[in-house]
Amino acid sequence: MGHHRQARPRFSFLSTAYRTEHAVSGMIGSVQAQTDPDWELVVVDNGMSDEMARIVGSRAERDARIVLVRQPNRGAAGGINRASAESSGRYVTLLNSDDRVLPEFCARLGDVLDSRPDLAAVTCDAWFTDAATGARLPASYLENAGAPTPDPEHVLTLPELIEGPCPYYTGAVRREVWDAHGHVDDAGVTVADLHLFLRIVAAGHRMVTLPERLASYAQAPQSLSRGGPAVLAVEQARERAVRAAAARSDDPAVAAALERELRRSRHRRGVVGARVALFEGDLATARARVRAALRERTDPRTLAVAAAVLLAPGATRWAYRRSRGGKVPAPVVPVRVTDAAR
Repeated sequence: MGHHRQARPRFSFLSTAYRTEHAVSGMIGSVQAQTDPDWELVVVDNGMSDEMARIVGSRAERDARIVLVRQPNRGAAGGINRASAESSGRYVTLLNSDDRVLPEFCARLGDVLDSRPDLAAVTCDAWFTDAATGARLPASYLENAGAPTPDPEHVLTLPELIEGPCPYYTGAVRREVWDAHGHVDDAGVTVADLHLFLRIVAAGHRMVTLPERLASYAQAPQSLSRGGPAVLAVEQARERAVRAAAARSDDPAVAAALERELRRSRHRRGVVGARVALFEGDLATARARVRAALRERTDPRTLAVAAAVLLAPGATRWAYRRSRGGKVPAPVVPVRVTDAAR
């Protein structure tokens, strides 16, 4: 027997689906496995895929808590905003169509928000999984980002969000706060989660991160030719987001955090940009970018990249291409909401 959709469920999961027919059933199943059944799942078929409509529609026919919305492809931002407009839950959660939540997700995050009316949002840690096999990888999202174990009593500050790892994107946001700050635009969709959290905290709201791993994120390795430019785009979008958030504050700690983050970003863009340019055969750009990175930091990794680019570019490019069969993997970089556009 199917569930009857309630007028206002506790949770609304928002998922935009595009070319993820292979994974969307797993995402839906993870929501259906929640120990707290008071939820709705709005899936936007963001591209009018007959196969996506068949998969999601068959689930929706058996479970009224699942809502299928179809529209031409309007990008990840258009999909998220449409799902938001069709939802009504008290707590709003973003969930990529190829990611999952663990069974205790709603119960745990919902209980925190129910018992803490001072909080606007709560996030958690997540498992990384191999996109090809589904196996859990050794490090969690926060561990991979180099973050310490979260203290669930610690309220996140604007400086921490500006220069620290972005909290995992699948959290829970109170409806009234989501309605005020959750709109996604095309320009910022690659870091939509960071934009959201920055706006929430900059507006004076409070949010915390739980240490539990209550979600899973499918991590697919990318070649440098494909992943490198994506990393650069994310860095540029992140820089715009933190600049905008810092501009809303006159706190000296915020200004100091912004300066440190901008230096980190320039260094990161220099290192990755040098590698991308080198393997594209643009030696002049590779040298300019590695020199830019050295102006920000001279750690062993940066010095190694500089040596490869400045002293032995041809041999380095040949060795990497040969060792990787013509493809060079980019560093694993958590990119969250952007995956909705994959």
